[in-house]
Amino acid sequence: MTEAPHGPGMDHLTQALRSAASGTGTFVTVRGPMGAGKSALLRALAVQADGAGAVVLRASGAYAERDWDLGVADQLRPVPAGFVVIVVDDLQWADDSSVRWLADVAERALVVAAVRDGAPGSGITPPGTVVCLPSAGWSQRRVVECLRRQPGPVRGVAQAMAVLGDQAEIGLITALTGLDDATAGTAVRTLRALGLVTAQQDLLDPVVQDAVLATMTALEHDAGHAAAAVLLHDRGCPAGHVAEHLVATRSALPEWAVEVLRTAADTALRRGQQPAALTYLRRAVAEPGPRRAAALVELAVAECTTDGSLALHHISYALQLLETPRERAAAVLRLPVTAAGTTLPLVRDVFGDVEQEVRRLGDHDLALRIEARMRYAGHADLSELIDATTRLGELENTGAAQRELLTVLSHSAALVARTSAKDVAALADRLLDHVPPSAGQADEMAQLLVKTLCAADSPLRAATWTLAAEDQASLRVSRALVAVHLGEVAEARLLAKTALADERAPVGPDAVLALAVVALKAQDEELSGLLLSSLPAEADDPCTAAVVDVLRGADAVARGDVRDGLRFLTDAGHQLDRLGWRNVVLFPWRTTAAGLHRQLENTCAARILAEEDHERAVEWGAPAGVGRTLRVLGGLTEGVGGVNLLHAAEDVLSASADRLELARTHLALGLRLREQYEQTAARHLRRCHDIAAECGDQRLVRQAGTHLRGEVRRAALTRTERKVVALAVTGRSNQDIAHALSVSIRAVEKHLTNSYRKLGVLRRSELAGALNHPF
Repeated sequence: MTEAPHGPGMDHLTQALRSAASGTGTFVTVRGPMGAGKSALLRALAVQADGAGAVVLRASGAYAERDWDLGVADQLRPVPAGFVVIVVDDLQWADDSSVRWLADVAERALVVAAVRDGAPGSGITPPGTVVCLPSAGWSQRRVVECLRRQPGPVRGVAQAMAVLGDQAEIGLITALTGLDDATAGTAVRTLRALGLVTAQQDLLDPVVQDAVLATMTALEHDAGHAAAAVLLHDRGCPAGHVAEHLVATRSALPEWAVEVLRTAADTALRRGQQPAALTYLRRAVAEPGPRRAAALVELAVAECTTDGSLALHHISYALQLLETPRERAAAVLRLPVTAAGTTLPLVRDVFGDVEQEVRRLGDHDLALRIEARMRYAGHADLSELIDATTRLGELENTGAAQRELLTVLSHSAALVARTSAKDVAALADRLLDHVPPSAGQADEMAQLLVKTLCAADSPLRAATWTLAAEDQASLRVSRALVAVHLGEVAEARLLAKTALADERAPVGPDAVLALAVVALKAQDEELSGLLLSSLPAEADDPCTAAVVDVLRGADAVARGDVRDGLRFLTDAGHQLDRLGWRNVVLFPWRTTAAGLHRQLENTCAARILAEEDHERAVEWGAPAGVGRTLRVLGGLTEGVGGVNLLHAAEDVLSASADRLELARTHLALGLRLREQYEQTAARHLRRCHDIAAECGDQRLVRQAGTHLRGEVRRAALTRTERKVVALAVTGRSNQDIAHALSVSIRAVEKHLTNSYRKLGVLRRSELAGALNHPF
């Protein structure tokens, strides 16, 4: 007996049909599990045979008639002479006499019979060729129909395997079903023959597993998983395996179960599997008992990176269950400083009483550490930020608790930017000395200090720390922030996108804010888009809402819609002002908006915004902020005064760590001086080109390089080209521009092509950035 290759088998049946037409009979058996397509193949053959002029006879076996002698044969007799094709479905249920009769008929006719593997009687071996069909997938209806015909042990083993999942090995199956090894083994082999069990792993096909579970009652489901959890626990299986069954049952859990769930959650968190950890801990807190408070605290810690408000609610419940002030203080301190986010009223409700308790105990250090968490929760409240600046002058760097509070206060001072950037950076530098970079877990205090140093235009010290620290996913955001403040945009983009794509390290609100700063300073539209897609369209958190609007503004400008971009940016800027976030190094929204106003030829509004930002930059004193605002003001000022402002920006930025801001200033000087001082302009453009190349900003490299390849003077846009580009960046089509300027569409296209070449851009969406690098 030869076996045809696995597959649909139609080619083989067509060949057999041709042989039958020439007078050669044969017997072909089509085998496969339920749902493999045997009946469909037989129907297709019957249609083909009828079209070829054959007499087609059909019959089918029936489970209830398998003992009826010649039951299938009687559906077919008498068989006429000539070109005959006999099609028989479910041959496994045919009586022996009918099978022998069909074998005889196959000497002069084509007999094609289907046999369902795994069904009673499927061991039948008719003569001739066998076509084997693989499983074509299962539906719940087919699984139910198939299992209904099986004996009780087979159904019981299928349910046990569905419950056990990946742990379905014969010892556990027998223990769960109460069957002996032989009976259970026979049932597994039957399920395998039916195609319900994968041959490689002896596990239920996933679709079949779901279908079997769906057929079980809620009571069967709960009892099965509860029993499986006990079995796995008693055999010393890993906590994670046991926990999977504990969370699948709503039955009352045994005394040991909560501890197993907490252990499984801890392991999952260390592996970066936060969703699984949250599932285990939520099941643990659903159980009453003495360990519920500890489970609530652990649940809050696990939630804090993605949902600070929910974490605070759970820690609040835990505080009500804990008995002593020190236990309550310890629970609060399990939460990271940044867990509270911007939910100041809720933090005061949850932490306030605990702080008072530890003060009454006289534990000054505990009180300072709780105060640090409350202060951080106020980092989106202007009055709190100002008060934090005052509080900063009252503390000394004399202990771990004071350093923790000082770290938070220095971060607040950097956001509000009303003191000296130099002093805040010096304090952050000293605080960072107490955080060893070799620590196995990136210290959240160090990450706050990195942000503070970047905001003060002092990222070199932060760069030293992050480079010395171990390579951890949680540090990629900090490294990206440092890189972009050093002007290393290529490195910053790579780190930011890697951090955003890493599912093992969820990106929380603070990280999203830092990545938004990276995207905007690096002018990376792709990163802005990725961040936008990861953020809610309507954010309740005012900080996130501001970030969303800034990113929307950048996206609109990249698409050439300057007016829409300006609207989003202005809304975001006003929200940042309400928060008290005045730092022009981190949030230069006014100078950015000034660039957009300039493109729309609204010079007066542009100057007002640029001057406001310059005042704030001078008050904070960070060179990157002062230099940027001077560059923008220089671009808005005609004549010698503008050139002097650009030279002042160059001088200030020479002392800044942000080399990309210096490159942009050299570009501005090169373009401004090209009409009168060609050699000086070329020197500035070469300097821009070299710095931009070192930083990895290819867009800026192209712009400077385009002007350097020819005479500097000839790189200037003509008056008409400037008009065309100004209309293009507002989102006007070529046809609209042609109509507005009373020229042909072909002329508009020519002016745009020349402008692309002169500005060093490749497409329309880059025009806005090339004109003034607005973001």
